[in-house]
Amino acid sequence: MPENIRRILKQSGKIVFITGLGSVVECGGRDLWESNLFYDIEKKYRMCPEDLLSAGEYSSRKERFYSFYKKEVISYLPKPDESYSIIKKIEDEGRLESVVSLNIFGLEKLAGIEKVNEVVGSVYDNYCPGCLKTFDVDYLLSSPGIPVCDKCKKSLRPNIRLLGERVDNQLYTKAAISCSKADTIVVLGCDLGSTKLQYITGHYKKKNLILLTNESKFGDKYADYVLYGNIKDNMKLITK
Repeated sequence: MPENIRRILKQSGKIVFITGLGSVVECGGRDLWESNLFYDIEKKYRMCPEDLLSAGEYSSRKERFYSFYKKEVISYLPKPDESYSIIKKIEDEGRLESVVSLNIFGLEKLAGIEKVNEVVGSVYDNYCPGCLKTFDVDYLLSSPGIPVCDKCKKSLRPNIRLLGERVDNQLYTKAAISCSKADTIVVLGCDLGSTKLQYITGHYKKKNLILLTNESKFGDKYADYVLYGNIKDNMKLITK
């Protein structure tokens, strides 16, 4: 199978990569929904990650929201590994249609990739809802308590989709259009059975949907090719 995938990729001039939590974890990020960490967070905060990262928590309990967000999310920022260097090389060759990022850690832009659609936002983008001044992630980390705008003193807002908020239909539609144009789609560490992935890939009619993942899920059946194991190693294997 790796030989077939390698051949497909070499013959593809419009490749879409979709990056998810599995690739983030391989780059040193945390899976807040992993059972042991999930339990530790519930024990520590008396709430689950979904509630702590929700729009309601940000709106009504900013101090607790930022305590969790700074300690458990942006204090563990992953760095792009060789998988993202490979995607950058494909972009430099002119064969990348786009990268659809389903994670908030900006790994694609850190790797220098330009054709990126961050459909759920990025922890590196933060802004003041009042004057719209932007702030980097280091400003949030160095701020005591609730980070506020140094200009108008309003509480800052991470530019990520918090749980309970509506998705940005324009960004998801853009992602779906990219996939519909693709020769090949390569999915890194995502569940193809999720509603988001079903929408994004729903108009792709070819038979080159490739999934690289560490663990099997029910949604794997929607892929034309699946490679299990370390994502970085399999990326190197299919692009050598």
